Amino acid sequence: MADSERSAAELLAPRFTIKDVTIHQQQRLFKKHFALDEYAVSYKKFSGGETPVLLREVFERDQDAVAILPYDAKSDEVVLIEQFRPGALKDPVSPWLIEIVAGLIDYGEHEIDAAMRELNEEAHFNVTADKLHYLTSVYPSPGGISERVSVYIANVDAGHIDALGGLDSENEDIRIFKLKAQDAFAACKSGRICNCAALVALLNLQLMHQELRGRFLAQRA
Repeated sequence: MADSERSAAELLAPRFTIKDVTIHQQQRLFKKHFALDEYAVSYKKFSGGETPVLLREVFERDQDAVAILPYDAKSDEVVLIEQFRPGALKDPVSPWLIEIVAGLIDYGEHEIDAAMRELNEEAHFNVTADKLHYLTSVYPSPGGISERVSVYIANVDAGHIDALGGLDSENEDIRIFKLKAQDAFAACKSGRICNCAALVALLNLQLMHQELRGRFLAQRA
């Protein structure tokens, strides 16, 4: 059957799974704040057969992460943060990026608990689990990084927000500010917002804007 005759579900269904990958060897090359592992792998090919054994380095966090967009449905504003990122030192505008709240999930911690903790640490919001709306999970750079990020939108009251956030113990220096949702969508389009998790959250909010706003307003009533 030609691809043009297949349904979207058929076209999107995985052709292979982890069972079609052979990990011949895994070796940790480096471990400090982050880690680097080397894998010797082979895997099935779309054309049939299997690849030769390939060496691939993978940047390891050893922990997955959460990212949360605080959204005030009443004022139709999002709360964003700005902080220095060493990975953006080559950015043509600034290595201080516009982002959403995010952080690693501690060992043994549920991702919902991690999301509530990070919201408090970085933006000083205290929310309950029912105020968190799950969007999706993404791999920011799966060609060489193992990290998986679960993205949420938090139903918050942003009437009064602090100017600064973050933990001194983690050397976090975070500016907190709020922006009309439409202005944030425009900043995604212009490229001013270029952080992956922020783009995923904001563009999902844009896609479901009226639906999510109505749901959040009803929850706050």
